[in-house]
Formats: sequence, C-alpha cells, structure tokens
Amino acid sequence: MFVIFVFLVKLPVYGVHLWLPKAHVEAPVAGSMVLAGVLLKLGGYGIYRFSFFFFGCYRGYVFSVGLIGGLFRCFLCLRQVDLKAFVAYSSICHMGFGLSGLYSFRNLGSFGFLLMLVSHGFVSSCLFYFLYVVYKRVYTRSLMVVKGFGSLAPLLTGVFFVFSSVNMGVPPRFSFFSEIMIIMGLGALGGLSLFFCFLVVFFAGVYCIYLFVCFSHGRQIVVSLVEVFVREYLVFYVHFFPLVFFVLRFFLLL
Repeated sequence: MFVIFVFLVKLPVYGVHLWLPKAHVEAPVAGSMVLAGVLLKLGGYGIYRFSFFFFGCYRGYVFSVGLIGGLFRCFLCLRQVDLKAFVAYSSICHMGFGLSGLYSFRNLGSFGFLLMLVSHGFVSSCLFYFLYVVYKRVYTRSLMVVKGFGSLAPLLTGVFFVFSSVNMGVPPRFSFFSEIMIIMGLGALGGLSLFFCFLVVFFAGVYCIYLFVCFSHGRQIVVSLVEVFVREYLVFYVHFFPLVFFVLRFFLLL
C-alpha cells in the first residue's frame, strides 16, 4: 500500500493533493510548467509501472478515490477565483479520472491513462504559461478582475479558447481519445462506475466553459490595451504542435 501511496501523492489524487495548489500558487512560471508537465507525470508513470505488480490490491480504494475524488475537485473548481489554483485543481480532476481508468485493469483504460498523461502535460503547462502572460499585464490572478479580457487581446483569448477546449476534451483533440478509452475501460466494470465517469466528464466540461466565459466576457475592469510578443505566441505554438502531431500519428496507427 505504501508503494502505491508514494505515487498517489506525486500524481496527485484527492486526499493527498493539498500541496499542489499551494506549490503552483507560490512557484514561478518555470517551476509551474516543469511541475505540471514533467514531475506530476513521473508519478503517473511510476504508478503505471508498479500497479500490475499489485494486481487487485487495494483496487476498490484507489479506484474510488480517483473517480469520486475527481468529481469533488470538479465542484471545487466552480468556486475558484484564483486562476492558478483553478488550473491546479483541474489537474487533480483529470489525474483522478485517469487513475480510475488505469485501475479498471483493462487495456483500453490503461492506454487511455497514458494518453491523458501526455496530453495533459502539454495542456496544463501551456495554461500556466498563459496565466503568466496575463499576470505580467494586469498583475492579478483574480478571475473577477481579469474578466472581459477578450476585447483587450482577442488573439490571446483565441489561444486560451483552443487550450481550454483541449483541456475539456473536445474532438478531435488528443485528450478526447484518452477520455474515450478510459470510458470504454470503465464501461466494462458496471453501471455505477460508468455513471460517476459521466459525471466527471460532464462537470469537467462545465468548469472549463465557466473559466473561459468568465475570463473572456463580462464587464471590463482592466481598461488598458494588452500587447503580446511573438516570443510568447511561439511558446504557445510549441505546446500545441505536439498535440496535433500525436493526433495524426494516432490516426495513422489506426
């Protein structure tokens, strides 16, 4: 149990996740990007490699913590006002959902978990960089202050829309195929697990839409124009290009 627990803390999942929002809020942008894109995914890879040595051990506990805990984090995202904490809690939702697919011990669920690790590593890293770009212009992370940002920087808001849709799992994005595989893996376990699975997917879409709408629409509080440099758009591009490349490779393998 402690072998599995080590990787659950690093993943992280509900119950051992409270260090993650605090770390993201206090960390600089490079630390947040490395933590979200690399370090957390090492925890997921570790539990993937070790889970088959303990096939069936604590399966119900880990499965329930991943699925129901991810649903609890979805509810918490709907009341967040700190943008970095919002993205950090959304990572917990996705990782809990992916962990439940891994512990279904079906081939589709395990492969979907690996796909989610890869796609979420690029998406969450880019979202933290996006919040850094916004913070350097308005010097706040409050969702209530930066609302109405779409009229100040339309192209930057378009970038945010693309990555919000990837985070939500809209087809034909790479995260969409990972969620479909996890759902197929959970569907073999029975109706109750599939019911909670659909709840997590639904509320994950709800809080992604809520974040984008509150950010881009509404009455403006910040009235100064926002200038974004080409270097920052290139960082967005190098996060987006691997997702498109992986989707093309996925269709070629099929």
